[in-house]
Amino acid sequence: HKTAHWQLVINNQHHLPSNRMKLSILLAFTLLLELANAQLSTLRGGRPKRSLEATTANDDQASTSSWVDPFPSLMSISMPISVMGEESSYAGAAKSGKAGKAGKAVKCHADNSYPTLDLSEAFQPLRQPLQVHPDRDGVTRITLTYDLVNYKGPSFNTILRVHNGIAPSPTLHVIPGGRMEIELVNCLQSPRGFEGPEAHNLFHLPNTTNLHIHGPHISGEDPGDNSFVKVEPEGYHKYRYHFDENHMPGNFWYHPHVHGSGSLQVGQGAVGTIIIDDPDDYPLPDMIKEMPQVQMVFQHMDINLLRASSEQSLDGVTNWKDHNFEVTNATTDLTNIMLVNMQFLPVVTMEVGKWYRWRMVISSIQNSLAFLSESGNCEFQLLAKDGIYLSDAPRKVPVIILSPGNKADVAVRCNQIGQEGMNTTSIGIPQNFNPSEQYMMDEDLVEDHEIPDLVGTFADPEAQPTIMVIDVVKSSRSGRNTGDTDLKPFTVPTPCYLVDLRSVSDTEISSTFTNSYHCENPGTDNKWPNVATDQDICGVRGPYGVGGDSSFFTPWVNSSTYINDFATGGVQEITLQGIPFHPYHQHINPYQIQKFENFFDFSIDVDSYVTEPVRTWYQDGDWHDVLQFPASNGTREAFPTMFTQAIIRFQSDQFTGHMVQHCHLLFHEDQGMMAQYNVTGEEGGTWPGAREIDPTCIKPSGPKSKSGKSKSGKSMNSKSQKTSSTSDHDESFANIRFANIDSMSMSIGFLDYESMSVPIDDGPVFEGRQ
Repeated sequence: HKTAHWQLVINNQHHLPSNRMKLSILLAFTLLLELANAQLSTLRGGRPKRSLEATTANDDQASTSSWVDPFPSLMSISMPISVMGEESSYAGAAKSGKAGKAGKAVKCHADNSYPTLDLSEAFQPLRQPLQVHPDRDGVTRITLTYDLVNYKGPSFNTILRVHNGIAPSPTLHVIPGGRMEIELVNCLQSPRGFEGPEAHNLFHLPNTTNLHIHGPHISGEDPGDNSFVKVEPEGYHKYRYHFDENHMPGNFWYHPHVHGSGSLQVGQGAVGTIIIDDPDDYPLPDMIKEMPQVQMVFQHMDINLLRASSEQSLDGVTNWKDHNFEVTNATTDLTNIMLVNMQFLPVVTMEVGKWYRWRMVISSIQNSLAFLSESGNCEFQLLAKDGIYLSDAPRKVPVIILSPGNKADVAVRCNQIGQEGMNTTSIGIPQNFNPSEQYMMDEDLVEDHEIPDLVGTFADPEAQPTIMVIDVVKSSRSGRNTGDTDLKPFTVPTPCYLVDLRSVSDTEISSTFTNSYHCENPGTDNKWPNVATDQDICGVRGPYGVGGDSSFFTPWVNSSTYINDFATGGVQEITLQGIPFHPYHQHINPYQIQKFENFFDFSIDVDSYVTEPVRTWYQDGDWHDVLQFPASNGTREAFPTMFTQAIIRFQSDQFTGHMVQHCHLLFHEDQGMMAQYNVTGEEGGTWPGAREIDPTCIKPSGPKSKSGKSKSGKSMNSKSQKTSSTSDHDESFANIRFANIDSMSMSIGFLDYESMSVPIDDGPVFEGRQ
């Protein structure tokens, strides 16, 4: 045991019926070893070891795939990279021979040998995430290891859970018509933490993870974006996603989505961007195509929220107080803080007069973000929101507004040399959008679990007035006219699932529904459940299967309970109540804003009561997958906007099954503010009225034939059929490009990642370590 190098792969047992006796003996032997080992060692975070089997399971369902590691404590390394001057290793694949017969060598860190991510300094150049591009066959492949990293931040040091030892996670590129394969390996170990019936709609399962692909119009079922998959500690799951050829190019993201631990995991930075790239022949203006891109993930970290979720979920990694946690105040004493690519006050260098395309994602479990150019030196032109190009692009906006889960593409040009601050603003909404207090890490910090129900919160302009600094430098171009010209209006091809639905008559609407979010405080008489807890219980108003009855609300039930049914091939209309306070997110199908109105008095003109930045950013006809309308300051004078509701429409297009919806204040979602629709009808069904609205809209191509060619439809990219061929799959290499970041002392270089063809139920090989 101490000297041998062990390696074992066990596929699902029905593949090996003749080896059942050998497996039983091996597992019995493994049990004895584990019992002995438990007396000698502890797990990450100082917890006793007890896990023997790692599984990938669905919520309330049997395991969908599993693997057995005879020595879970013996894990090794396969991809060496140097992070912050320390040798470490991350996801990769060792050649395993014939697919399906052997797994891949996947490596996790030895106990207490985690890499260090030092992001404690301010005013450093903005780091760009690692970029992962498709293989030659058009498939984007990556292995993500969910593991620990020593984090040195601007105000504290602790241990974070991240992907591949970096934060933010790698940016994944794919093309319309392309595919993506993600192998997720959970390197965390048991115990699982708080669990069981009593943990329902409370923070729990801190070491169990999964992935949600946030925003794209793709299937929500296996092997794709199934949010109910649970990758247990030392577990493994392989996701496969297909993006139809009519999918609009855009900016999306991915993050963990296990109910009960989403806020804890997303709040630590285990998130990454997904870019569905504009094809080479996509009809964008050359100036848009040629803009240098700057990727930004705005990461909100709130110590009180992380502390509450960690403490209640029985997380042994850190309690965000005194276990694996140290207050440093290296750069600031803020503990409710907004970071950019995990950096505090980074510097972005831009040439004067030149357009740059900022591709932004906000990973926040509570705070929204609004910021503007300090002196007005830099101008903003909005191109796309939530991965969908505007119909009136470019749209000049004075302020960039992002609520939790939002994405935005903004063209930015700065016109004077010098440093320009990007300053936060409350956009004139002080009360419900007031930020949480900026706690010091001492006796003033809140000690109990209670989380104040601060909704619609914006980053505090007084506590954190500047989010980043733009260093505007001299143009590198020669000549008198070195600046770019103004942007001109443009339009792009419209997929049929994104045709303008504002002209659809009420008689053509397949169904209507009212959705409202609400939290009950256990200190009130209206408690759910009857046992009081030390935090709110949140849910959706309206009995499941009916909806729209504001006299009753229901917290999350389970993965087989639905709040409403929609059939494919129709247009659905939902009235969203409470959107000044709770960002509404729905999976699978993006939705279009029809109008904003006051639900007590339809005669009130909501636009006349909101500020100009809000009025400019949110317009009828825009598409979203997350919507929070910052319209209320919570006072009596704000009555016209405090009760604002939005009417949205969308097509229930192509994909049947689970369609999850929830508040994207993820600590609310963890506490029960989540539901789901059941999309019924025919898989692949589309709405025939789309072509009546726009005869040129692009229909879905449907599944691929074995040759890789589309069976029907028109492509967003005339070249996509060539790049989707799988003929050279076994010989292809994915070029994963790592940025050289001198300012972080991070030297990574260039890596060839050998692609494999491994069935979804094959697990990785965990190589022995002594």
